[in-house]
Amino acid sequence: MQSLVKQKPTIYWTERLNEENSVFTPGLIAKSDKLLDTYLHNLSKAKETSEIWKAIQIVVKGFDKLNLDDDGFIDMAEREELAGFIKYAAETYGLKYEGDVTEEYRTEW
Repeated sequence: MQSLVKQKPTIYWTERLNEENSVFTPGLIAKSDKLLDTYLHNLSKAKETSEIWKAIQIVVKGFDKLNLDDDGFIDMAEREELAGFIKYAAETYGLKYEGDVTEEYRTEW
């Protein structure tokens, strides 16, 4: 799990925080980190594929809410980074799936 923690998209977002026109704030990154940490924790406890899918659903719905609350900070680049990380982490815990694992649950990003 430690290697996954070091690959969270929030690491890149923190680097972008001070760039001109950045949509990121320290609070937004902290909330995103909390969602991703909870996701990784849920994956680590998953014993069945259905539990992995439930962890995916929870993190995606969490980002839906966060995106709505923070005026749509998730753009195409952030969506790709998040979806890629969510899928990679799920695969690390045994999920086998072709395609975007977030698409079924995602409504706002």
